Amino acid sequence: MEKQVIIEDIKKYIEKNILAASVKIEADTDLKNAGIDSFSTVEIILFIERKYGVAIPDHKLVPENFKTLQSLAATVQELMS
Repeated sequence: MEKQVIIEDIKKYIEKNILAASVKIEADTDLKNAGIDSFSTVEIILFIERKYGVAIPDHKLVPENFKTLQSLAATVQELMS
């Protein structure tokens, strides 16, 4: 699956379900600075696992993998391959 498609899917989910309507994010936006906290991160993990049928192993649950939509998409791609 293309990285850009994964980025758009996750972006739509976060903007619709987690962030305030006035907050917009891009592929390289620092998600923590945008208002994503640990509870929101768990919601994102659950969304990814359901949407893409992957389980995110403990060793992948590191801040670098959840910093931006790009890093999230790269992690998903790696898990799907």
